Amino acid sequence: MPLKRRFARVTVSCAFAVAAVLSLGAFSPAPTSVPDNPPAPQPWESAPRSWEPAPQPGEVAPPPKPTVRALTATEIREKKLDQYIDMSLQKETPPGIVDTSQGKFTSDLPSPAKQTGNVSLADSASATGCWSLTTTYGSPALQGSAYHTWCGDGVLVTYTSAGCTGSTSLSTYIYEGCQNIQAYGIGWNVWDVTDRWRFCTAYDRLTGVCSARIYPWQKNRYGAAGQVWLLGWGN
Repeated sequence: MPLKRRFARVTVSCAFAVAAVLSLGAFSPAPTSVPDNPPAPQPWESAPRSWEPAPQPGEVAPPPKPTVRALTATEIREKKLDQYIDMSLQKETPPGIVDTSQGKFTSDLPSPAKQTGNVSLADSASATGCWSLTTTYGSPALQGSAYHTWCGDGVLVTYTSAGCTGSTSLSTYIYEGCQNIQAYGIGWNVWDVTDRWRFCTAYDRLTGVCSARIYPWQKNRYGAAGQVWLLGWGN
């Protein structure tokens, strides 16, 4: 009889020990397996998330000095601009640039004047010509460009043409367009052009929504003898 009791006590003790071991194993955390080469991110994982703020550009710096030159007689004929000037008086007059955007040299800025009736303000002895200017404006992540061409007889502007474009280098920036706002021009002694660009600077690729924009601009004045006055800029 005592032998049976001892055997029963041993059996019960073993059962409790096994149960304790199993219960501890059930609540132990599983070891973390770290692969040697983690999988590459999926395409949708690299797209910007709607809750992440898009990087915004810093303040747009002043535009660099534009590139401007006089067109040659050959270029004028190739562009069919010879109908707007007297080619017998045509000269490649080097254009001059005056920066008045900081409030300087404003005394050199001519006031607009228009030809009245059949009386021209132009001097028949004045040299004529055509000029081309290229300007850029923006930041490292976005940039706008503008192209201006004009002709003059030395006193009055006889031809004008303006165009613009833009580009961006970040997926969250979108170039949305530009415009050339023009004043005076043909029949006047000056031609004013304001170039304005439109950029989205917070574009969510998942929703297609733009939550921030900037509108950089610059304004120039052109003279009938090839002069260029830089009037202002901003954003």
